[in-house]
Amino acid sequence: MTHPFVAAVAAVADTAANGVMIVESGVLRYANLSARDSLASGAEAISPVLAGIVDAARRSGFWSGAVTDPAEVPGELVASAWMVDAGTGSDIAMVVVSRTPAALDPPADVDLRDVSGDVQRRAQEQRVVSALHRISVTGSADHLANAILETVPPLFDAEHVLILRPVPDGESMAVLGATGRTTRELEGMQVRASGIAGYVMREGTPVVCVDTARETRFDASEMRRYGLRSAAAVPVPGSPENWGVLAVYRESAGVVTPDALTVLIILADVLGAAVHRTDLEHRLRHRSRVDPVTSLDNRTSGYRRLDDALAAGRDDGRLTAVVLIDLDGFRSVNETFGFAAGDALLAAVAPVISGAARRGDAVARLGADQFAVICPGLTSTFEATDLATSVLAALAEPFSVEGRGTVVTACAGVAVGHGNRTAADLVREADIAVAAAKRRGPGHVEVFDAAAGGALRRRWAVATDLRAAIDADDLTVVYQPVFDIEIGVLVGVEALARWTSPTLGPLGPDEFVPAAEQAGLIAALGERVLRRACRDAVAWHRLLDGTGTGTGDGSVGSSAPTVDLRVNVSPLQLRTPGFLATVDDALADSGLDPSTFGIEITESVWLEDSDTVRSALRGLHERGIRILLDDFGVGHSSLGSVTRFPLLDGLKIDRSFVAELSVARSEAVVGAMVSVAEAFGLDVIGEGVETPEQLATLRRCGCRLAQGYLLGRPTDADSVAALVRAGGVLAAPGPSP
Repeated sequence: MTHPFVAAVAAVADTAANGVMIVESGVLRYANLSARDSLASGAEAISPVLAGIVDAARRSGFWSGAVTDPAEVPGELVASAWMVDAGTGSDIAMVVVSRTPAALDPPADVDLRDVSGDVQRRAQEQRVVSALHRISVTGSADHLANAILETVPPLFDAEHVLILRPVPDGESMAVLGATGRTTRELEGMQVRASGIAGYVMREGTPVVCVDTARETRFDASEMRRYGLRSAAAVPVPGSPENWGVLAVYRESAGVVTPDALTVLIILADVLGAAVHRTDLEHRLRHRSRVDPVTSLDNRTSGYRRLDDALAAGRDDGRLTAVVLIDLDGFRSVNETFGFAAGDALLAAVAPVISGAARRGDAVARLGADQFAVICPGLTSTFEATDLATSVLAALAEPFSVEGRGTVVTACAGVAVGHGNRTAADLVREADIAVAAAKRRGPGHVEVFDAAAGGALRRRWAVATDLRAAIDADDLTVVYQPVFDIEIGVLVGVEALARWTSPTLGPLGPDEFVPAAEQAGLIAALGERVLRRACRDAVAWHRLLDGTGTGTGDGSVGSSAPTVDLRVNVSPLQLRTPGFLATVDDALADSGLDPSTFGIEITESVWLEDSDTVRSALRGLHERGIRILLDDFGVGHSSLGSVTRFPLLDGLKIDRSFVAELSVARSEAVVGAMVSVAEAFGLDVIGEGVETPEQLATLRRCGCRLAQGYLLGRPTDADSVAALVRAGGVLAAPGPSP
């Protein structure tokens, strides 16, 4: 795997004129083209020369000088090397080299002092280039530009260095940086593009001006005005066009040597690579903050702006609001016309929302078709609702999408908070409000209701705790007895889930069961109850047939108890793939006879009327499992259900009818229910029996089976077992009619 430092160096140095190498713990990790040309070994391995350079740098952290490569290619190497801390803990050296062609035996008339001076000058150039290479990899483009402006003049005996870039008008070059006695004042100003810098940009090649007095290629009058006689300028590469120009100026006429010009080109290349890297980083940062479809703030940036606004509100005491805009029917646009049309619509909507926002507000796209207007510095909620109304009104006006007139409807949710809130808090509350607005229809605005939000948060907390309880099998199953009230004997039990939340305390099934359904936990919850109840029922059956701890002889008379098990099943469970397999597995695992098992369903199952539900019910019926309709008589349940759904085995008369049995009309209705059910061979159970009078009336109506607090409260498995041992006799039956 390529180290990030090596990759960064390669991005800058692959095409550099000087040789650049990276050595890690004695292993050559990288060498550019120039390095492979400079070393006789081709830089495929650590040569003695390269090893010596690295060793010298390791001793002091940095080394620069001239060395001789004992290779068949004659010449002298000027090298610079330094140790790099790349955060790996490894020994990493960066080496920059160049080769000076020369005869092995220099002519006798060569002044050794000149040779020494030339070597020193080259070593200085290498040190500068090496240092600037290092900055280009790790520092900013501005830092590198400043370093170039400070270090280049001594290398060229130049009084002035400028970094220039063309401006959009094409007539001028902006001076981005300058150093020198007279040109410092030019920084931030513009010069004419007719001079040497503009000429280099147009031609795309390095240019050397020996004497402005004899210059004819470009307008040199501006140089002469500043007392400049000679110059060298090279393009700073960019993509797809050159980025700018690096230029050195001297106050005297003179030639710039090819070697010096090469160094200047290298520095321009290094600057161009750093600018490219910085520009790429800027674009990446921009993309991380901006939504690519609408050019608005994205979700991350929107949350950041909202948090900043809330923080400011802590200081000035003002309110911050989120106005959440949700478009109507956006999904159908994508499905009908394609995602490109959907993106075009979003791009057209964005400026409409931004145009309706106040000065100082921020607009963000949070996702899909949802936009947020972040409103800081409010004094009341009314300001936010007024803004929401204005945005919806602006969207209702026709506007163009890809040349076609379009009208968009939307809803808005408003949440307002002080500085002690978080962005996540306000967006969540605004989302609750916009959901309420959508229920009212297009064009509506709703403000977050704390009570509704509290209920939602409680439901979320219930679901969170319940998930953990299901995973840990931390649920309680209790059983409410069902009696044959003619003979006062136990005939079955209804399994009921009970649960105490560790954070909210004891919760009733009327709260945690809906939460389980909404959170997708109902199948897991139902399976836990089913398996536990089946195991308990088998234990009771063993008591009844004499194989358990009871004293029975194995015979069951007409007045002996039975324990048919009934478990409540939600429509969502019936729709769950594998429901029948779960039932089969629970029965097989426990050894429970399917004929002693039944499920209780509500009218909502019939309203489902789906193939999956019908198939599940048919499968249960084929297995001999009894199906009872709970809460019969309320809602859509009626006597007609008996004829429409032949898979039914029994009905449970809703407790609301039992509670009103003292009223003659209710007694007549219950009597009719019993008569019709018996005509179809269905069992009838009266539930919610709480008084002797209700019990007596049920008997009078011909209802043989009943359950309720008068007969027995929900109890644990051990108590049911004790009841079985006692013969299942009703402890305190009501008086006979």
